[in-house]
Amino acid sequence: MIALLLVLAGAAPDCPIQLEDGTREARLEFVHERGATPEHRVADTMGSGLAWLDYDGDGWQDLYVVQSGLFPPPGTAEAADRLFRNQGDGTFTDVTARAGLADAAYGMGAFAADYNDDGAVDLLVTNWGGVILYRNQGDGTFRDATADLGLDAAGWFSAAAWADVDGDGLLDLYLTRYLDDSEDEKLFCGDVETGDRVHCSPLLYPGTTGFLLLNAGDGTFRDATAEAGLAEALGKGLGAIFVDIDQDNRIDLYVANDTVLNFLFRNLGDGRFEDLSVFAGTAFDAKGNPQGSMGLDAGDLDGDGLPDLTVTHFEGETNQYYRNLGSGLYEDLTIPSGFGRHLTQDVAFGLNSLDLEGDGDLDIFIANGHLDEKPKRYGIGYAQGDILLWNDGTGHFVERTCGSGFAEKHVGRGSAVADYDRDGDPDIAVSNSGGPLLLLRNDGSGANRVSVMLVGGPSNRHGIGARLVAQTPGGRALMRTVHAGSSYLSTSEPGVRFGLGAEERIERLTVFWPSGTVQTIEDLPAGGTLQVVEPTADRVER
Repeated sequence: MIALLLVLAGAAPDCPIQLEDGTREARLEFVHERGATPEHRVADTMGSGLAWLDYDGDGWQDLYVVQSGLFPPPGTAEAADRLFRNQGDGTFTDVTARAGLADAAYGMGAFAADYNDDGAVDLLVTNWGGVILYRNQGDGTFRDATADLGLDAAGWFSAAAWADVDGDGLLDLYLTRYLDDSEDEKLFCGDVETGDRVHCSPLLYPGTTGFLLLNAGDGTFRDATAEAGLAEALGKGLGAIFVDIDQDNRIDLYVANDTVLNFLFRNLGDGRFEDLSVFAGTAFDAKGNPQGSMGLDAGDLDGDGLPDLTVTHFEGETNQYYRNLGSGLYEDLTIPSGFGRHLTQDVAFGLNSLDLEGDGDLDIFIANGHLDEKPKRYGIGYAQGDILLWNDGTGHFVERTCGSGFAEKHVGRGSAVADYDRDGDPDIAVSNSGGPLLLLRNDGSGANRVSVMLVGGPSNRHGIGARLVAQTPGGRALMRTVHAGSSYLSTSEPGVRFGLGAEERIERLTVFWPSGTVQTIEDLPAGGTLQVVEPTADRVER
């Protein structure tokens, strides 16, 4: 009876891996300043994201962490973001000043990608009040190239994602803005008699539009929002991801919006997008209600070769799992899969699908933390515990936490994945609002793995938007996709890892490049990292 109760409660007698708190050992000294205000401005609830990127091209993933600071932002040095260089020995060192990075705005997210295809990873940072585009000069330094975006708009910029939208081999950019808080100072939420304030609900603020910026190929961008049919989409975007939902080799767009419907835009291939938000079944929960959507990810959770969508939400709501049925349709499997088997007491932000134990199944990491220092609901705290959802291989999940990384509660926000120590298994960095950075080091199961890094030719340099399928001798087909921008305001490493369990090789690896090229590689032994270079044959027309 006791064992049965443990299973029903989501507990587990053992863990296949341990996620250990490796922050201090890695010498990552960073504390987020959220800029709490007496007026309880809505901005000071949001926290920030982070980005993994190999900025110096040495093969080790470095970490950029976004700082917020005082609010309204005075632009002081104390509010500066930080770039930590991976030393290759398990430790990091702060190289922010040396790299020429000086963003002291009130920060939100970080989105890394090589947008000009010169082999050096660039960086876009979103802020309350604007964005900054840092162009990597290839010598360990960056320069401010924001003017090259051609973005003539202000506002509260939040999520972003990179992908080749128009099939010309160059990375384009989608930017979301959060809500319109221009009237925030005039709002009072709380107890009128005592004057005690609380943060106002996002429901009280108007939505805003995002922007699609197409890469012109000369280092500049042009605004294609209107011609793409996206100019009328008023949202409150906190998550964005590009993914080919129907595998027609045209990259589509999913946006997580806070308190309004989520957007799903299908790429028609002629410069325009079709709004599938309601039709596809990914706009609302199972009852047809919009939710407080924060973070998102895409991955094949049930092993059928199609990318499913997952979204995190506010307390009293369920985190959602939308199973891809093909042809632009999704099924809400939140409850029957165990992904959101009950109304969460947590406020969930960061979300990552990753194969933690190397068995070939995508598990889920979720970073939790409330918005209010004194939550209204009894028994709910401001700091909350992060969670893991373990996948049984069919898209069914059991919740359990494994390792010292879960010993303390945090006000979790952005999360991103990388194999920072190059031991073959994925690690996780988490940005905590008003608290210290957290590095979860994966002390793995010893399962066999194959890591793949893409080098584009006709496609963009790192194969952003590519789909990879690994056939194993045991008959499994493992599908992975490459993204630049996901979770909550964050960017994970662009590399792909295939967990093989006890199997010792991949029988056949097929890479579906964004250019349309299909490349097949036979008989790959487990262990190490494979660099796959795209053939330089003529581009395949869509």
